[in-house]
Amino acid sequence: MRLPSWRRPLLALLSLPPTAALAAPLRLPVSTRLEASTTWVENIARAPSTTNGIDSLRHEARFTASVLTPLATGVNVIAEADAGYESVPRYPRNTAFTAGARTQLRWKFGLGAYVPVLSTEVALAHRDARIPGDTGWLATAALRLSQRFTDSWRASLTGDWSQHDAAHAPFDVRAHRVLGSLTYDLNATWQLTYGRGSLFGDFTVHASRAGWARALAGQITPAIAQYYNTVAYETTDAYGPGWVTYRVTGRSDFWWLELAPALGRNTSLPLRYERTSTVNRIGVHYRQDLWTLGLLHRF
Repeated sequence: MRLPSWRRPLLALLSLPPTAALAAPLRLPVSTRLEASTTWVENIARAPSTTNGIDSLRHEARFTASVLTPLATGVNVIAEADAGYESVPRYPRNTAFTAGARTQLRWKFGLGAYVPVLSTEVALAHRDARIPGDTGWLATAALRLSQRFTDSWRASLTGDWSQHDAAHAPFDVRAHRVLGSLTYDLNATWQLTYGRGSLFGDFTVHASRAGWARALAGQITPAIAQYYNTVAYETTDAYGPGWVTYRVTGRSDFWWLELAPALGRNTSLPLRYERTSTVNRIGVHYRQDLWTLGLLHRF
């Protein structure tokens, strides 16, 4: 018997296996990652006086979603959105939330794994801090050159600029950095990275009420009194009652060593030590040592 024309497509559909009759799910080209860390910071307040040195834990977490779009052979655009949280449990006034967007343009100069890669990046984020003056917008831009030399060795060189357009002047800082890193894959599980760099520009530091009063009164040196009476400062209670936050200009040199074991295909546990040595324009030194246990997971 000849079937009516309207029944033929229906019969063909019903004769297919169940999996073939279902449309393939729509898959968006979105990748996500979660970064979390706990850091033991020696001199977390970045105080110049050893009597004001405070050591404390700092916790950070960040979730990022990114989309990669190929433009041409070896040229990609990466768009990211992220949200972050940071806190110092011992000093809860230093709690802050951030949320922002980032765009990166990446050029790969040739085919294969051993060709240089150049990337440019711009980002804008909003920072909502418990200390009102620390709330504001953070803009950054970076240029990075990366090169893999062998299956085990690779290096990168980065120059970047940042500006925090904060609500109050002590947190309103602008700086640029130059830094490089060298990475060696010991085996399929362990990765070792060494890096160093320098920052030039403004930075925010802190002092106790008594230490700040001595500095302004010239009881440390006349040069310190003359300079500190011209900088932006305010009482924020960031690390205790009466603590003062102020902005100075200078240079910060830093280096780090990181060992990152892989816990699986998408998870690693970076262990990092970093030392930072900072000096302002009149020769006052600030030093920090940071020990970090991190977790990076890509979904």
